[in-house]
Amino acid sequence: MVRWLLPCLLLALALVLTAGCTSAPGSDPTPTVPATGVPPVDADPSTVLAAIAADVNATLEGMDKNVATAAAELGSGGLSGPGANATLARLAAISPHVADAVSITPEGRIVAAMPEEYGGAIGSSVANQTHVQQGLRDRRPLMSPVFTAVEGFDAAVLQHPVTGSDGVFSGLISVVFDPSMLLADRIDRTVSGTTLTAWAMQPDGRILFDPDPEEVGRNVVTDPSYTGYPELVALAKRMATEPAGSGSYSFNATGSDSPVTKQATWGTAGLHGAEWRIVVVREG
Repeated sequence: MVRWLLPCLLLALALVLTAGCTSAPGSDPTPTVPATGVPPVDADPSTVLAAIAADVNATLEGMDKNVATAAAELGSGGLSGPGANATLARLAAISPHVADAVSITPEGRIVAAMPEEYGGAIGSSVANQTHVQQGLRDRRPLMSPVFTAVEGFDAAVLQHPVTGSDGVFSGLISVVFDPSMLLADRIDRTVSGTTLTAWAMQPDGRILFDPDPEEVGRNVVTDPSYTGYPELVALAKRMATEPAGSGSYSFNATGSDSPVTKQATWGTAGLHGAEWRIVVVREG
């Protein structure tokens, strides 16, 4: 076995040196993740928070640009038909976080939907949905609050008005996406390898992401299961009105039923006026 030791050590050294040269300083806001077996880094919560918020904002803005491009295509080619289907199919495939894309008439009726398995929605009215009503009234891009979608998960909608080549408003284009999945991807890769955890909520207290999936969808302010944690409820009420800040609260340690003191630093990500509070936590 000894004769293999030197080649293995040389290979390991080469991999380490190569990894150290693959990115320029400052090219990625995500904190460095230590190698397997290395103790977690006690990272700075404000730095981690800024990295998560920037990543979430960049993802939302990228999705929004795709929706805007699709709206322009529907404006030229119409809300339905083969061209509209091709546009909606491309839009629905832009991200694993997107469930479906639809076009909606000024009367609030779906006239095209992709992927094809959502074709059953064609012809149905969504005029009673708050974000559709707002889009038809204001005719501006919007991101909706998170709600329980008919698709069976907590969803949000990115929506743009569609204007024809004659300048006349012809309807809406809308994508349904999963905020919990989007946030999980961005948060997990940023806090991985650190001593920190993170969660996210809407200003109304609805939890959008948490390391414990059972917490997702609950409302910190109104759910009776949080009445035994008055410090957390009080902090959530502060977060409702303060876009950024810090504080402490007592809650169960991550992956445990034993309460610990948690130091929280929060900030805001979002789009078109919709806000998500991102909360970075140091336990103990």
